[in-house]
Amino acid sequence: MSDELEQARANERLRTRRLWLAAGLGGLGLTALPCAGLLWDTGWPLGEPLAVILGIIGVGVVVASVAWAGRYMPNGDTVRVENAKGGYRDKVQKKRAVSLALMPLTSLFLVYQGTLGAWHIANGQAGTQDWSMVCLSPMISLFLLSMVAGLDNRGDKKMKRLLEDELTLSFRRDALSVALGVAMVGLIVVFGLGLWRPEAAVAALPGLMFVTASAAGLRYWQLDRRASGG
Repeated sequence: MSDELEQARANERLRTRRLWLAAGLGGLGLTALPCAGLLWDTGWPLGEPLAVILGIIGVGVVVASVAWAGRYMPNGDTVRVENAKGGYRDKVQKKRAVSLALMPLTSLFLVYQGTLGAWHIANGQAGTQDWSMVCLSPMISLFLLSMVAGLDNRGDKKMKRLLEDELTLSFRRDALSVALGVAMVGLIVVFGLGLWRPEAAVAALPGLMFVTASAAGLRYWQLDRRASGG
């Protein structure tokens, strides 16, 4: 039994290192996108083609890092190692809920830049940086919603059981219902903006997607905190 636990610990260390490496590559890919926009605006003769190449590489690295990270999500070895410490289910669920609450706060600046980019695009004043930033907001919102829905967990069956008990499934349903309500109200507001100024409606869409996803994440965190007596 001790040999199996030691092997599980070794596998867990390897998984964690590879997951951090995938996260680092994803960060480099995201950094390349605004750098491509800055390169485009330098006026250098080779700036525009190099900016396009850098932007394509950045998007490719982000997509590849997400796919790679999906292979190294927590799995049965993680469960075995953490169960040896005790109370792993509660720790996993609490960590997930806190992540859903913090992610909207850490993404505010990128969404703000995406909203500015959408405004410039709608007014015909867009640069490459505007296009790259406006693409980030939907990606952030979709990832946050996928976390609420549990679609990001591609671990084995033992790991899925930790995050799919009856209580957490009820949290998901409630959080996604809140997101649907926020989206419907937001669409009415955006429709009104579109009747007034179409470019304002376009600029508001990244924010609407972000607010919808954030409402789901914060509602999930609120329910988890209430259930734990916090």
